[in-house]
Amino acid sequence: MSPDELPPDLVKELSDSEKRLKALFDKRDHFNEEAKVYREMRDDLHKKRKEIFKRIDDVRAERGKLLEEMKAARSRRDMFNEKVRTLLGIKRSKDGEAKDKNPYEDMHTIDIELRKLEELYQTRSHTLAKEREIVKSIEEKRRKLKDLKAKEPEYHAVKVESQTREEEVQEYRRLADEEHRKMQEIFLKLKEINERLDEYSPTLDHLRKEADKRHEEYLKVRKQADSYHEKALELRERVLALRDERNKLRMDAREIINDQNRKVKEELMDEGKLDDAADRAVEMLLRKGKISL
Repeated sequence: MSPDELPPDLVKELSDSEKRLKALFDKRDHFNEEAKVYREMRDDLHKKRKEIFKRIDDVRAERGKLLEEMKAARSRRDMFNEKVRTLLGIKRSKDGEAKDKNPYEDMHTIDIELRKLEELYQTRSHTLAKEREIVKSIEEKRRKLKDLKAKEPEYHAVKVESQTREEEVQEYRRLADEEHRKMQEIFLKLKEINERLDEYSPTLDHLRKEADKRHEEYLKVRKQADSYHEKALELRERVLALRDERNKLRMDAREIINDQNRKVKEELMDEGKLDDAADRAVEMLLRKGKISL
């Protein structure tokens, strides 16, 4: 048998198997390319979600700073209000004491009484006993008036202190109101930020659902590609076996021809066997064999 002559069944099975193997690899590659497209679409959707999450992190960081500012403003406001309450308590206590020690009311009363006594003493006639009584009363009124005038600076100082505390109260109230306004402004900013965060939710949900769909499609197509790959590997083993069988037949045929050629050469060297060798060579040529001289 010539090396180029192989069993038709073997040749047909090998040819058909190679074609089927190529078709399986082509289908595998097709589904792998399709899976690659779905994977890239999925990854792109995940990338968009990551970008949104990064923006959300930035917004949350901004919100965190505002919350810290809100906390600090509340602390300062409460501190100022506490100072107001403390000063008001002291002021009420001091004002009560000052009211009890107000010399001006007593001085006014005593001054009127003193004028009346002096007028009574100067404009009317009295008995000696009555005159002495009036003089004694005048002296007492003058002494009390003198004592009250001596307390006037102390009372004035208390009034000044009270006025100073009132100014401090008003200043702390102003500061507390200012911190409260800051809190209101921060609250509006926080409300806006929360609304912005809420707006991201529908987009994130949509991207997640679409990414899940693409992932399912990717897995489905990848499974088909793997299925064709497994079938191709199984068929490839058969193709390799058929090729080994074909190659072995060709090698065996070449070995036979080579052996025959060697014998022919040896016989050609023997003139007695030349005619027989020629006859066999013609017979091999008729079978489409090859000889080498």
